[in-house]
Amino acid sequence: MQSPNRQIAQQHSMQNLLNCFLRETQIGSIIGHHSLPPSITTSSDTIFEIPLKSVGFTIFAPASYVSRTGRHLFAFPLYVERDSKIEELDFVWLATLLAKEAAALEGVDSIPSDLLVRILQSEQLMAQFIENRSMDQESLTQTYFSFIEAEQSLVVGHLLHPTPKSRQGLHESEQVRYAPETKGAFALHYFHVHHSLVLEKSNLTESATECIKQELRNDPTIAEEWKNAYCQENDDFSIIPIHPLQAERLLQQEWVQSAIVNGKIHNLGTIGRAYQATSSLRTLYHPEARFMIKGSVPIQITNSLRVNKYKELERGVEVSKIVESPIGSELHDRYPDFQIITDPAFITVKHPTEEESGFEITLRSNPFISGCDQQVTLIAGLGQDVFPGQGSRIKQIIENLAKIEQRSVEEVSLKWFQRYLGISLEPMLDLYLHHGIALEAHQQNSLVQLSMAGYPVKFFYRDNQGYYYAESMFEALQKLIPDVSTLSQTMCSDAVADERFRYYLIYNHIFGLIQAFGNAGLIDEEILLSDLRERLQAWRVHDRPSSQFLTSLLEHEKLPCKANYLTRFYEMDELVGSLDTQSIYTMIPNPLWKGAPSIDQTPVAPSNHLG
Repeated sequence: MQSPNRQIAQQHSMQNLLNCFLRETQIGSIIGHHSLPPSITTSSDTIFEIPLKSVGFTIFAPASYVSRTGRHLFAFPLYVERDSKIEELDFVWLATLLAKEAAALEGVDSIPSDLLVRILQSEQLMAQFIENRSMDQESLTQTYFSFIEAEQSLVVGHLLHPTPKSRQGLHESEQVRYAPETKGAFALHYFHVHHSLVLEKSNLTESATECIKQELRNDPTIAEEWKNAYCQENDDFSIIPIHPLQAERLLQQEWVQSAIVNGKIHNLGTIGRAYQATSSLRTLYHPEARFMIKGSVPIQITNSLRVNKYKELERGVEVSKIVESPIGSELHDRYPDFQIITDPAFITVKHPTEEESGFEITLRSNPFISGCDQQVTLIAGLGQDVFPGQGSRIKQIIENLAKIEQRSVEEVSLKWFQRYLGISLEPMLDLYLHHGIALEAHQQNSLVQLSMAGYPVKFFYRDNQGYYYAESMFEALQKLIPDVSTLSQTMCSDAVADERFRYYLIYNHIFGLIQAFGNAGLIDEEILLSDLRERLQAWRVHDRPSSQFLTSLLEHEKLPCKANYLTRFYEMDELVGSLDTQSIYTMIPNPLWKGAPSIDQTPVAPSNHLG
């Protein structure tokens, strides 16, 4: 007998797989209840019919909600037909059928060996997380919360990814300690490294070494004797904090062991206050610390091995300079409620032969210290609907506001959305159209602080990877930052910058937020799409000839969108390779195009519905 929490995880996983497949292949059509084979029983009036020609099956997926922007909600069970025989479709069968059809469509002889393993592993981990949080459901959706509570709430993860909880390299026994979903908290592992081996850079008045030693001196859990021994200001050593899992990997390296024997590196072990894993797992937070620590971990999460590249360290310092330049000052004057969280310093150990050693860490400014950490959530945490009947955080927030203001949830939803676009979309458009700087503002990189009532009041962007400098605007940027992109390798063609900016900001982020409102039954998606369309149209007076960003969104029937299923299918690591070959993009319908067909979005009462 399958446990209820395992069933929830499997249905979320099936929903993700099917939505990714539908979006990326454009196979399937919507039919009415009257067109179903008579042996299928469902209360849904809307059904997706998905023919899988390579295997001779047809999937029938009853829908409780059809989305204009791509995250449909399905009413389980799903069904499959072959030779007029109808059967209920389980998770493993669905994963296998879709993989076989994808292989046929891609002209590949066999399913990639790793694909089904990752899909199954993701579902198993999701089930563990759901089980772990089943006694703590309220913290996932409550209207009052802290930064770290929101960070550790992504039990389901990316809602349009085939393997949102796939992790290779993290053993089951380590999940409770290190995973954010299980509220992981742990002391860091420290290495004492001679300056001859250290490479560091800082845009602060202090070096990275000085910042780290000061953090340790401020830690009340560390003995004074230890501080006196290792935290002197002017000695010949730096201290580098490392994630315990990465430290274990580093200590297995022969060159590290050799440096320890030679007295150039001292292994200080784990010590000090417990940091908590944020949603990315490898960025670590403490409410009393001036900096978050972003390091490498020997874990492949979703599509990528999570390691810091040297160019990303340089990019973080470089962007902190841009934030302090006239570009940043002018942006802050126009949009005081928009903030880029900077990564102003880094430190690492030089590898004898390689560009990266595994010691690379970034010091990320922490605006969410104790007292400033309330009502801050990543956007991905707003639309997650984990447990049946529970709804999402955005649903609770909007319904609470509607009750307080004695207004309809539709009115409050539009007001919330409009305020949000004013502090998020508009400053990012300003930065891109006027300066050619595109932010990879997907839902996990994007944070919003809410008023105590629940409305958006401040937006934060974070990442030391996700920046693109459009080539046509690069000369002007060089005048402000002469060596810009030399080490960070951030410049790209305008076409690539347009494509990435369009996907991450619009398709992933804004459309994802629109889906959250629609999935929760708060407002018709088309109302929010119309408002977004008007905002983008108003920005055309600031358009630049070298960019097709606005034109494409407003005038093109179809647009390229990152294909998470196919990127996973081809086992691509999105942090490796050139910007234009890191992932697969495929053409999909543009819901902002004025000629886009309307879709009946009226939810129906399903027999077994996740949300």
